[in-house]
Amino acid sequence: MEMGLRFFGYLGTVLLLFGVLGAVIMQSFTGQPLIVLHLVLGVLCLAAWAVTSGFSSLSKATAVISGRTARFGYNVAFYTIVFVGLLVVANVFATMHDWRWDLTQEGVYSLSEKSRKVLEGLKAPVRLVAVDNPAVQDKEQTRQLLKLYKYSNDKMVSTELVDPAARPLEVEALGMKAGNLMLIEYGEGAAKAVSRINTVDEQSVTNAIVKLSRGAAKKLYYVQGHGEPGLDSAAAGGMKQFADGLSDEHLTVEGLLLAQAGSVPEDAAAVVLAAPKRPLQESERQALIQYAEKGGRLVLFANAEDRDADDVRAIAKAFGIEVGRDIILDEQLRLFAGPQLGVQFVAQGFAPHPITSGTIKSEPPVFSFASSVLAPSGKAPGVTYTELVKAGPKSWAERNLDLIFDSENPSASLDPEDLKGPVSVAVAMEKRLPQEGGKAEGEGEKVARVVVFGDASWIENGNFGLYGNRDLALNVVNWSAGEEGNIAIGPKKIKSSNAPFERSKFLSILALSFVGPEIILIFGLFVWWRRRSLFA
Repeated sequence: MEMGLRFFGYLGTVLLLFGVLGAVIMQSFTGQPLIVLHLVLGVLCLAAWAVTSGFSSLSKATAVISGRTARFGYNVAFYTIVFVGLLVVANVFATMHDWRWDLTQEGVYSLSEKSRKVLEGLKAPVRLVAVDNPAVQDKEQTRQLLKLYKYSNDKMVSTELVDPAARPLEVEALGMKAGNLMLIEYGEGAAKAVSRINTVDEQSVTNAIVKLSRGAAKKLYYVQGHGEPGLDSAAAGGMKQFADGLSDEHLTVEGLLLAQAGSVPEDAAAVVLAAPKRPLQESERQALIQYAEKGGRLVLFANAEDRDADDVRAIAKAFGIEVGRDIILDEQLRLFAGPQLGVQFVAQGFAPHPITSGTIKSEPPVFSFASSVLAPSGKAPGVTYTELVKAGPKSWAERNLDLIFDSENPSASLDPEDLKGPVSVAVAMEKRLPQEGGKAEGEGEKVARVVVFGDASWIENGNFGLYGNRDLALNVVNWSAGEEGNIAIGPKKIKSSNAPFERSKFLSILALSFVGPEIILIFGLFVWWRRRSLFA
């Protein structure tokens, strides 16, 4: 009888453990009858064993300590200590030699092969410093991304996550501006190159490292001398934030007086002409046109509010791009006011192009007083035109500007001569120049790129930080300068299998998978206990 009751101790332990395990899986200790039954029977069995065996065990304690059972107990304790020691050694070894296995089909928890190749080929150390910005929703994703870059090449990559609330002086010393989420440094000492990015994902970080590893920053020239917004001006109509954004992209920008220089410098990666208020000389116009025709990169921003400035229109026309003498009107949804027409609008249409990639569609740019920009209808060999950004389908380009600029009663209506929407705001042209004699296909090939926008105010300080304006502006300059990045890393997602499953079937399968191993374990314990009691 005593031996039989002793088995209740083993049985109660198994029932109680399986009950707790089931409760953890189901996240409830009272919601399932099977779990409650396990817990109750487990407690009752343990109570029966304790009542029947507790007193007799106390009287036999001295004999047990010196008997054969004690020797077995000592051996078990010794082997347990050895096993725990091996676990400690294995854990220390695993810490010193970190190995990771990503078993997901899409490689969600590891860097792409392209990023790993970039990190393996580093010639100088890389430092990644992320700012723990409260505006970032998924902070854990940033932490995991830093760990992946560190793990891929821990000898050349160092990572750090800085809390601006706890260490504000350090964030200020890093030169982080509004919107910057990560600082990337490549190299050491005087040769160190720096980039700051506003989007923390694998593609942005890897492309920034690639750009820094290429060496000296490419140089952009900003045409000056005609009343263009100042690069150093922090006023609402200045371009300081635009210039700072280019610096964050590892691009240098320098002013250019074409009338004095006579031509575009040879080291120009691209030239920017933004809203000149005074006319350019004819020689200056021709210098820009000839530069682009020979394989240069030109970015033009018109200013529809300045109706006398025709230089951007004339230069764009030389490449077949038409900048209209009009202003785009589009519907705006205002709280408690319903849809209303306005000269400021959020872009709604985007053509597939490197300039419009990334977060542009989810965070669209905002334009105001923009002119229409149209690509030619015909096709020329080797030339590609793309109408990048468009206003909404109910927009139109109003050509009677006197109605809009009437200070007493501004108004407008869609007339037959107006251009119906969706109206294009920007056009990108890419032209492959003929090969020089004796060179194979693709060898020494030059590609001319011209981008024209019908609005310049969206890149000024007052609007540069709105919605997706910053990202679009930097995409424009990067693509024009040939820095659009040759590494495209798509988003990774775990493939889900959402097959419908009835709750009753789920509980039946859970019960079978739960009770089956339990019965096997209890049966094994019973056989062991039976053999032990027979030969005891």
